[in-house]
Amino acid sequence: MRLTTPALAKSAIVALAAATVALSGTPASAATSAGPEPAALRCGFYSSGFTAYYGHCDTPPRTDVIIRVVTIFDSYELCVKPGVTTLGPYPQVRSAAYAGKLCSAG
Repeated sequence: MRLTTPALAKSAIVALAAATVALSGTPASAATSAGPEPAALRCGFYSSGFTAYYGHCDTPPRTDVIIRVVTIFDSYELCVKPGVTTLGPYPQVRSAAYAGKLCSAG
């Protein structure tokens, strides 16, 4: 059987999905988190209900980063460690993004 490009792409997606599921089996006690974590770590800014979060996805070695948080009042920089950081009430917190800098969150 000869695999066409769409078939190769589909098999690559299936393999990637299987690897993702296998890797997500990490015990909750092994994960670092700055706040409540949903079932699957979401990367970047997101909101759930009336709360805004920033998910810093990282692989070892641990890297802490600075994010720029924009609210309806002002903006500020915040050092975050890998995991989920609660930013505050949504929609008061409008967005957050990696600021291109490293830091030490302790």
